[in-house]
Amino acid sequence: MRRTLKNFRLPDDVLRELREIANTLGISETEAVSRAIHSFYLSLKGEEQGTVSGAIVPFSEYQKTQERLSQALYRIGELEGVLKEREERLKEKDGLIRELRERMKQLEAKPVKKWWEFWK
Repeated sequence: MRRTLKNFRLPDDVLRELREIANTLGISETEAVSRAIHSFYLSLKGEEQGTVSGAIVPFSEYQKTQERLSQALYRIGELEGVLKEREERLKEKDGLIRELRERMKQLEAKPVKKWWEFWK
């Protein structure tokens, strides 16, 4: 790619925004302009939805997204704990049910005396 130097005049407010974007992203002003032009070009072509890398996202939005993600992961952890507790309770109940069934089988297997045969 052949690079040529070009000069452009920007209004002070646009230049201030450009510097802020470059400082926020930690890139040069030239790179910020390049990304903006590329993003605008893709939006004109209707391909802006397909771009994943190179999109300029404000750091505050990134922080909000990270916070939401950490909250979601924490909630998922809580739900996993609840599910594990329920699973343990079900195992305990299954064990109790199995034990009761075995006792019932043992009781059913014993010969039953009639009430008048009790004193014999």
